[in-house]
Amino acid sequence: MPDGREHKSTEGERVSNHREQIIEAARGKLAENLLGATFAKPRFAGTAMAGGAAGIIGGQMAGRQVKGAAAADVRLGNPGAVGVTATSLVTMSVGVTMGGQIKEVKEVLSVVPLASVDSVQVKRFGLAGVMEISIGGTAFKLEGKVGDMREFAASFDQAKAAAV
Repeated sequence: MPDGREHKSTEGERVSNHREQIIEAARGKLAENLLGATFAKPRFAGTAMAGGAAGIIGGQMAGRQVKGAAAADVRLGNPGAVGVTATSLVTMSVGVTMGGQIKEVKEVLSVVPLASVDSVQVKRFGLAGVMEISIGGTAFKLEGKVGDMREFAASFDQAKAAAV
């Protein structure tokens, strides 16, 4: 934590500053301000980068998540981010520095009304977080930092409750 790139969540988990970086990078690209955001990529996208047999299997499994998102009319970025506004869930492709910091939102990929989103659930899987988003009965999974994803899920829950 000495480099200032992380802080602790209310649950005591380490979270990065990606939330703030994404919110800042998205200013002017959306009609509404983001209330929460997290860096996320399709589940198993990291494994797909490993190469060899693991990379092939990871690529196939990540492809299933991308197809699941497409079935819900959602496009995913890799690297990507997910955000929430007062009325919508937003997916974006992002640019990342060599040091892992979010430098830009390259493109807003999907905007889904909150009323269409059934749920956002986050679980710890080893050292990483897995976030499952369900839209219209179709679910897909993203991976990222568990603390960041839990903060995002809390922002989503607050926005969804306020939109009802």
